[in-house]
Amino acid sequence: MRISQIIFLSLLLFGCTKQVEVKPTYLTEKIEYSSKNILGFENLFGDGLNSQENVKIFGVLHFPDNYDSLKQYPAIVASHGSSNWRAHHLRYLEQMRQAGFIVLAMHPFDSRGVDSTVGNQINVTSETVIYDMAMSLNLLWDDSRINNKKIYAAGWSLGGTATLFNAWLPLQNSINKSGASFAGYLMWYPGCLALPDLNAWDEDLMQIYIGEEDNWTPPQPCQELVTDINAQGGNAFIKLYPNSFHSFDGPQPLRLIPDAYSWAECKLKLNADTKKVYDPHNISLNFSDPKLRRAAYESCAVKGEVMAGASPEYKNAAYEHLSALLPKLD
Repeated sequence: MRISQIIFLSLLLFGCTKQVEVKPTYLTEKIEYSSKNILGFENLFGDGLNSQENVKIFGVLHFPDNYDSLKQYPAIVASHGSSNWRAHHLRYLEQMRQAGFIVLAMHPFDSRGVDSTVGNQINVTSETVIYDMAMSLNLLWDDSRINNKKIYAAGWSLGGTATLFNAWLPLQNSINKSGASFAGYLMWYPGCLALPDLNAWDEDLMQIYIGEEDNWTPPQPCQELVTDINAQGGNAFIKLYPNSFHSFDGPQPLRLIPDAYSWAECKLKLNADTKKVYDPHNISLNFSDPKLRRAAYESCAVKGEVMAGASPEYKNAAYEHLSALLPKLD
């Protein structure tokens, strides 16, 4: 595979997404691999999965300083949120890399020619990013440069949701390579929505960072999930930051995101038998049809109420917590 010394990263500058050419002083490598475009959670399983066509996606490996090809390294598979890669995500990636990890930055949007899904969660679905992340794990599992007992998942918002569901055991059994699983899960403001009615989760570390006032991906379901996981012997933790909204760790000031949907009133569930998402209050809603899914979302999600932006007090809190955590993962 070709080694590249130039990587194009998406940075948020002055409120706009702009492609910025960055010439890192460390080694990077673009890798291509197969995934699928998934609509409907049930299509991550069995015949539904097998009926989906393969698509080519790519990611970029970021190597630690003074990389030694004769050694094996721990790794982190990371995915962005609905706004694509942002400056504060890249800060974490650099933190992980400097801590001695090989970081695989997934590109689920760029691979499919999509810039953002903030106002449209159909173009690249959460199920698709979930599957992309599992395929990233499968790719690295047999890579001789990687210590496959120390491959972690990380993600922000949509990427955090993908990270979360990669810890659900029935899904691991469906899409992971035999014997493969992440060694832990790092999530920033994930969507703890449509949680399965079967509480069967990986017992490895699950760490969530989320703002107390987040109305894009509300914290209450995440708090309940952590309690449920730990009640069955899990290893889940949540850092809840007061007076903080979505992207509390980002560079932008707190502001209204007019195209975003607030999921605070959505009480969706995942049927562990049928593997279908449903609304207990309206079981007729269809989340597996592209035309009907938007209407199903809009039955509970509200557009034009989401606030997001930096928390003056806690902007650096998750970064500092991760600084202490990363050495324990290596």
